[in-house]
Amino acid sequence: MGIGSAALLVSAGVASGLAGSIAGLASLFSYPALLAVGLPPVAANVTNTVALFSNTVGTAAGSRTELRGQRDRLLRLAAIAALGGAVGAALLLGTPSSAFEAVV
Repeated sequence: MGIGSAALLVSAGVASGLAGSIAGLASLFSYPALLAVGLPPVAANVTNTVALFSNTVGTAAGSRTELRGQRDRLLRLAAIAALGGAVGAALLLGTPSSAFEAVV
């Protein structure tokens, strides 16, 4: 990886962190940057998801006060999110990458 690609990814990482913490739009910067440095769309999607998971954990940890008393709602939403993630993963793995590229 060249210095230009590394600089692009660092800049996109900073922009993603800011956008993610402000408005939940981190992928708006990070995903296109991963594509720009040459990752195939499926690999960029997986890399982006794994990289931004820590942002999700940090946001939840920072919102502990607001989440008190919401256990039932959190469990229900976590189950729905896990189901949606499983369906999305199955579709991603079960369809050709050209289908994903067309959707993206």
